[in-house]
Amino acid sequence: MAETGERRRPTIRDVAEAAGVATSTVSRAFSRSGRVSTETAERIYKAARELGYRQAPVPHLDLHERTRLVAMCVADVINPVFSAMTKGAYAGAAEAGYGVVLVDANESAEVEAKTLERFIDSVDGFLFAGSRMSDNALRHLAGIRPTFMLSRRVPGVNSVTPDTSIGMREAFDHLVGLGHAHLTYLSGPSTSWQDGIRWRALSDRSRQNGTHLQHLGPFSPTLRGGSKAYRAWCQHPTTGVIAYNDLMAIGFMREAAADGCSVPGDVSLIGCDDIPFAQLLAPPLTTVRINQYLIGVNAARGLLSIVGSNTPRSDVRDVVTPTDLAVRGSTGPTS
Repeated sequence: MAETGERRRPTIRDVAEAAGVATSTVSRAFSRSGRVSTETAERIYKAARELGYRQAPVPHLDLHERTRLVAMCVADVINPVFSAMTKGAYAGAAEAGYGVVLVDANESAEVEAKTLERFIDSVDGFLFAGSRMSDNALRHLAGIRPTFMLSRRVPGVNSVTPDTSIGMREAFDHLVGLGHAHLTYLSGPSTSWQDGIRWRALSDRSRQNGTHLQHLGPFSPTLRGGSKAYRAWCQHPTTGVIAYNDLMAIGFMREAAADGCSVPGDVSLIGCDDIPFAQLLAPPLTTVRINQYLIGVNAARGLLSIVGSNTPRSDVRDVVTPTDLAVRGSTGPTS
């Protein structure tokens, strides 16, 4: 009997049948896996790997071929933090003669999942900056293509992360040293790994020295999110505030000024990231300094060192970059 052509590509129905679940459950596992139990998600990913399922009918790329392209998916391309990471990734990729395909996820795990559908068979690896996808989905991807996380750590996946805990502890100690006994943390997205790291560092410090620390949020990591955070803070004011990021801190400061609240006269304010214009504000923003460009460079170099070698996928790399506190005019002693 004559051959009928290439082997049929596995479909979502095949994965569902192999895993013993509905097709809608498979779809959620790849796009919104937080709505699927860990046990079910792992069973789906295992079935997908065994079947060779790739989520989208794009031209197949042999694993030994090279496109000399990597895909970089960022949570929000407008955010200066991710812009700096992207510049670094482009520079690191260019060193090895690679190009970068940039995708703006707009803070959406669903958009990130669609990125995989479009590019998983068309690029040599993935970079994720501020990813909102679940750990399970990212581990599944790392089993198919070399993957590096930026500013997030996922067990079993390569990463480059800033040691934000150190910077946050310095921020906390700086405010306490200025006489602030009641502090507030303005939290970022609930899906942000970095937000959890920053809050734990602050809450641990609070328990150690008995300083009162309240948690407000989550808020969008934007200027508008900072404005909403200010209004929430007004209901429970403290003399010291630490924001999830600089954009939120700037939105807080702008709303405070419009309301007649003085920074640092009425409230001392600290951000995080040290985006380029943080020191151009009036007053300049005290912030946890993170070298986002270096994170991007290191992630691209690490990814392409894996692509260009026979390094086992089990050899996970966790690179940590330093942080410190840049003290400027937005913090001062209690009045």
